[in-house]
Amino acid sequence: MRSNTLIVLLPLILMLSACDATRTVLEDSSVDTYGTLDTELDFWDDLATRRVVTNNDALYALLLVAGETDPGNEFEHRLDMARQRGWVDDAAQPPKNASATVGMISVAVCEILDIRGGLTLALAGYNPRYCTRELVFMEILPPRTEFQSITGLEFIDLISRMEDYTDQTSMASET
Repeated sequence: MRSNTLIVLLPLILMLSACDATRTVLEDSSVDTYGTLDTELDFWDDLATRRVVTNNDALYALLLVAGETDPGNEFEHRLDMARQRGWVDDAAQPPKNASATVGMISVAVCEILDIRGGLTLALAGYNPRYCTRELVFMEILPPRTEFQSITGLEFIDLISRMEDYTDQTSMASET
């Protein structure tokens, strides 16, 4: 009986052990080199070349887009600002140079754009799963899950789509 259970569970154990649950970690972030308002354009140019967007870069960029005049020089300061806005859970400790999750970015985008969403988002509030799903539905974000990473170029595209959405909603409110 034990050998039958082992035969059944062994492939499952091997498959689960092969899954890497860790995030991609880069040696540095774009904001480490271009983290001042004087070098903001260089920051965006460098970010577009990154294979993943780090938590550090994502928070800096999203705070800029949200209109913060001083997103701070330290990751911990940006993380505190993100917590105050509800983008990051109080208990979460995302590593500075680990890849940002689409879910965390989606929560920030929904808050910045004041997206109300459907019934589920209205009932559940801003959370990574439903914010990601709403942004995919609205075609602001390409099809993704909340646990995936995003490249620098995809992030720049997301920021551009945010600006388009803002322009569309402001034009609609003027008419």
